Amino acid sequence: MRREAGVVVLAMALWSCASVVRGQGVAESFTELQALVELGQTVTVVDASGREVTGSITAITPARLVLGGGGRERAWQEADVVRIRHRGQDSLRNGTLIGLGVGAGVAAVAVLAGPSLEGSDADWGFFTVAVGAGLGAAIGVGLDALTTKEREIFRKRGSAAQVFVQPMLHARGGGVRVGVAF
Repeated sequence: MRREAGVVVLAMALWSCASVVRGQGVAESFTELQALVELGQTVTVVDASGREVTGSITAITPARLVLGGGGRERAWQEADVVRIRHRGQDSLRNGTLIGLGVGAGVAAVAVLAGPSLEGSDADWGFFTVAVGAGLGAAIGVGLDALTTKEREIFRKRGSAAQVFVQPMLHARGGGVRVGVAF
């Protein structure tokens, strides 16, 4: 009975760790972009002709963006920019939390699958889970420290097609609904 209670508690703990994933928004104006970037941040600008320029932001206003780099500056009006991307370090927080959860979960399953722990042996079970959580968190933060991602931070209104994918589940089967908007 004790083991079943432990499995139920573990399942509830893992289930409660789930969260809604929300991405940071993509700005559609330089006014919105000002809240997402800082002066000195390196970005890649794609202009209306398709040319890509990478540099550090030296100035940004609701109407104008200025990049510096290589001893020269380049400025764009909002209407001339199609897309802006930023390559940055992944957040260490999510890797730490994912690693902690996986490490604790694997250790807890190993403890629960082993022989029944009574008395002082139960302390070893908690210690094993704690060590598993710590190792998992360390591995997660290490992997995130090595990860960089390029993400879009600005897109001109109406400049890109959007693809929508929606899973459809039913008692008699399932499928995927796909839509494209321009």
